[in-house]
Amino acid sequence: MNTFKTIFVLLSCVIIGNAQSVEGELTLNGKTKTELKLESNSAVQLFKEFKTGKYQLKFNFSGRDLVKNVYKEEIVFFNFKTVVRKDGKLVKNVVRKVPLAYFPGDMGIPAEAFDFVGLLAIDPEEEGVQMIKKGSTGLMPPGKYNVELYAEPVGTKGKVNPVVFSFTVRKSPKVSKY
Repeated sequence: MNTFKTIFVLLSCVIIGNAQSVEGELTLNGKTKTELKLESNSAVQLFKEFKTGKYQLKFNFSGRDLVKNVYKEEIVFFNFKTVVRKDGKLVKNVVRKVPLAYFPGDMGIPAEAFDFVGLLAIDPEEEGVQMIKKGSTGLMPPGKYNVELYAEPVGTKGKVNPVVFSFTVRKSPKVSKY
């Protein structure tokens, strides 16, 4: 009888501990992996294209047995992670330090939730010095870029599939001093 109670308690703990979970994906213009065709090598112009709707990030997830807030709404906190590579080499891997709360469902997500715009203006050949801070206008050096964006649930099991986009910057344009 005691063995039965012990097994029941342990099994209940395992079920309760595994109950909260999420499943979802991030997409860019409806795709989880895509190639962008940039008209400029400006990281700022790329950001503008996200803000004006040319490129739309969407976040969709569903959950099971999620925590509810004081209004009895299901809510999940996520850390947002950005990985930028240039010519196959890691430029930077950044995780936001403050998780953001989201409700289950389908929603647009701003580019600002991730740090890719600033990271794209880093020249890895100059030891990670941000070109924007050096007085540049945020021009990306020529090369093949790969950007991975992740939403990682905090305190909840499960996974949100990342979105990956890539593009090629051919050459830097000549910039007039006037």
